[in-house]
Amino acid sequence: MYLLLISAAVILYLFLIHPSGKRRREAKAFCKNSFAHRGLYGAGLENTLPAFENASTAGYGIELDVQLTKDGEVVVFHDETLLRAAGRADKIADLSFAELKSIPLFGSEETIPLLAEALEAADGAPLLVEIKGTFAVDELCRKTADLLESCKGPVAVESFSPVAVRWFSKNRPQFLRGQLSSRFRDAEGRKVPLFQRVIVSSMVSNFLAKPDFIAYDVRNKNQLSFLLCRKLFRVPYLLWTVKDTGEGMIFEE
Repeated sequence: MYLLLISAAVILYLFLIHPSGKRRREAKAFCKNSFAHRGLYGAGLENTLPAFENASTAGYGIELDVQLTKDGEVVVFHDETLLRAAGRADKIADLSFAELKSIPLFGSEETIPLLAEALEAADGAPLLVEIKGTFAVDELCRKTADLLESCKGPVAVESFSPVAVRWFSKNRPQFLRGQLSSRFRDAEGRKVPLFQRVIVSSMVSNFLAKPDFIAYDVRNKNQLSFLLCRKLFRVPYLLWTVKDTGEGMIFEE
């Protein structure tokens, strides 16, 4: 009896973490690119147009983050607030794009760009677009997908949110999609609610989200679900973030 229960639990677990295998060859080719994390930058000017232009000129792919402003514009920015980049506690979602354009980043003359501007700056470089947010992501996913239709080069979307990955699976399956994951053991990760950490780190939502590839924190690359996805299901993958460029990596300066 116990053996049957254990066997059933193992089968269920493998079913839950099973990713999509329909576009393995295409996803594997995409994951061979080296992606500059938030662009190729210095002096803290991440996720800015010069950082994207630098990465494109150097021949790298570009990883960037998108979220919505108060007036529904898709902008490129990582943090929920402006505290780290501009010394202000305002949330991106609480300000209009016009307001954001008046706020310099990291003491420079650069400001938060629109995704449309970032696509122009990328100039055909491979793009890896992270969808920020957890549950209420439909509008962001839809507007991002509309903008990505005009991309000159290869593009994929990724998110820590299985809801966002599933949205693309159901609504825009032409885009490669990846599940971002980590063990959430650092201070920032521990702010994520426990149930979300468990679901995302173990990737038991893969059966719904059906990611074409996995992007996992390099510090946690031996996590069981990630190992099984790689070894058993042969899913293409990226590791984030590393200091040196290489195949299957998102690197940071």
